[in-house]
Amino acid sequence: MAAIVDDPKRTKMTKVSARITRMPYRQLYDTEIDEMISVRQTLKVHNDELVDVTPKLLKVDNAKERKYKILNETLKTDLCPTDSSTRGSLMSRQSVASHSSTQKIKLGGLRLSLDDVINNVGSLQNVLTSNEQEEEPVFYAQRSEHKYPFIKIVLRKSPIFLLYESESFTVPKGTILGDLVEEDNKIYDYLTIGRGNVRRRSEAETQTIDAVMKTRYVNTNYREPEEKGTYVSFYEMYDTYKGLLKHDKDEAGRKKSQSVSKMNDIQYNAELAQLKENSRFKFATMIMERILAGNVYQKSQLSFRNFLQPSKSDNVAEYRYKPEVIFTLHAPKFGAHHVSGINRKAVSDISFCYGNGDIIAVAYGLFSYSALITVSTGDVCIWSIKNPENPELSYRYNIPVTSVEFSPFLPFLLAIGMMDGTVEVRNITRPNDPPIAVSQRSTSLNGDPVIALKWIKQPQDKYDIDPILALSSNGSVWKYYIIHSPYLLGFKQMVLYRVDGQPEGLQIKQTPNTVELFANRRPLGLNITLHPQLRDIYFMLTDEGCVYKCSTNTTHTYLDIWQTHEGSVNCMDFSPWSPKLFLTCGNDWCIRIWMDGILKPLITLKYKMKPIYSAQWSRSHSTVIIATNRASLDVWDIHRNILTPVSRTKLSKSFNTMFEHSLCGRSLAVGNEQGDVHICSLIKMPFQPHFQYEQLRRSLFNAISTSADLIIELNNVGFFGYPGKGFREEK
Repeated sequence: MAAIVDDPKRTKMTKVSARITRMPYRQLYDTEIDEMISVRQTLKVHNDELVDVTPKLLKVDNAKERKYKILNETLKTDLCPTDSSTRGSLMSRQSVASHSSTQKIKLGGLRLSLDDVINNVGSLQNVLTSNEQEEEPVFYAQRSEHKYPFIKIVLRKSPIFLLYESESFTVPKGTILGDLVEEDNKIYDYLTIGRGNVRRRSEAETQTIDAVMKTRYVNTNYREPEEKGTYVSFYEMYDTYKGLLKHDKDEAGRKKSQSVSKMNDIQYNAELAQLKENSRFKFATMIMERILAGNVYQKSQLSFRNFLQPSKSDNVAEYRYKPEVIFTLHAPKFGAHHVSGINRKAVSDISFCYGNGDIIAVAYGLFSYSALITVSTGDVCIWSIKNPENPELSYRYNIPVTSVEFSPFLPFLLAIGMMDGTVEVRNITRPNDPPIAVSQRSTSLNGDPVIALKWIKQPQDKYDIDPILALSSNGSVWKYYIIHSPYLLGFKQMVLYRVDGQPEGLQIKQTPNTVELFANRRPLGLNITLHPQLRDIYFMLTDEGCVYKCSTNTTHTYLDIWQTHEGSVNCMDFSPWSPKLFLTCGNDWCIRIWMDGILKPLITLKYKMKPIYSAQWSRSHSTVIIATNRASLDVWDIHRNILTPVSRTKLSKSFNTMFEHSLCGRSLAVGNEQGDVHICSLIKMPFQPHFQYEQLRRSLFNAISTSADLIIELNNVGFFGYPGKGFREEK
């Protein structure tokens, strides 16, 4: 830093007080550092083998360091004079300084006189550049710390130090050794449960991995095959040819007894048919078929049981969103109904058993009422994943079956709905018994097809069997109770009438000066959905595109109604991560996502001009939606794209009818009009997000980012997840 000299232009000088020093602080620090380095160089470090391993000093070649060395040498020569000439010059400088001692200048923490400034004392720039005037001060950067590229750590096994060991001894009492043991026990009790236990103690536990060992008796010795010769005597050859001659003679007599054998075959077939009806024989064949099917479908069964799930440590991960068919439950041979050898009983409904996810109930009957080929009978088959070849139970009806539903409260009960309005309940653990109860035509005047069945929780008496809600196609809902009777006790719960005017929700543009006159005052009921939290709330879906909110506590009146589609609404499903967020799909080719309390759809998914029969939220990914139409099975991910599905899969040439999620949510059962049920696995999906609710909420806000009104309304809803679950604010 340059010193300040007298300037005639300057009219005022700054007067401050500071400590007078002739040597900069940096020089003092460098001097001490040099002394420490000199002491450090005298030290040596040797290892166990007396080898010199002393670390070497780092050599830094820096231009600024060289400038400091020049400054130190200059200051030493100025401050430490050795000859008489230097002393004389110093005395003359002091005399000059005595005359001008009243004029002091402070600069950089130093008080300098004019004589010192003139003689370049304490000025770094004057020492380094004597010919230059008024240069900028030089600031020296801090030295960077040296960092090694890696750290090497060597772990060695340390010796075992035994801190404490308490052994157990059993000795005769009354002996010297016995007295010593009793005294030791008294000391131990004093230290553990007596007064001596007032000490700091800490308890620690450890657990080792259990190693599954295999005994030598399990292993079998390997037997090497080898060829060995045999010896045949003449006596054995004689007996062989003699037996052949006897066989020729017996064959002539066998032809005479063919007529008798035919009679025996008829009797044998009758006995075999009687054996097939034996329950014990059926159970034995079922177990044998499961064992044989395990050899063929082992990999598919492991995939259905989620044993082949991808891991984050895998080398290759496929994010294809594409369901893969692991096996197919082919339609059994129903016998009478087939045209040109092709069976036309469609899959009308599918239900997984809530007590055992390996059991599936499939209803075979009529799906489309406008089909060219109709059937007059129906079947219900109980399939098991352990035997994908043949159904383990089968029920035959003279009327097409339209719906089936397992009870979530008593999993062995199966409700079956038919086309003539009949509802019956069966116990699948007793296949040979008749139905537990059947609806009676005299009490329940319902002659329309039963489209959907739902078991509802009994709120009054926990010992009563839970009732059933049955939706008919004429827009009426019946409630059936299982009582101590062979008939179901039925009551009419709800009757719907067509809506007059425009309800809330989706605003449909109506053509002016047109009046629609319907032949039936009641809308066509298509599906029924239960509320995920409120036990008494259920929703009815109709062909006029409306959703009716109803309650089991009230009859012949609904709570609310809103328009969701321009055509028929076929399915409604609540999100597994929110009781307020749900979707609907219909014949207007759209899937709409709704929020309870908001009368406008948040997101509308539309890709092909085809009616969507069924759509459901994924049970494993909060932003994934699976839908099916006649031709394909579509997978949507609103987090990635809301314009097109991420995958479209065509399972077979036959048209799809419906699908159902498995209990674990990673498999699908897709039925078609041919009567086949394709079991698809969703193992090649992206990894699940750690915060499912936050991912869903972020995706919804990104999808409605262009609509300011929807953003305000969704923000007013607040937390729309299940209560009790945490929420992490985004920053």
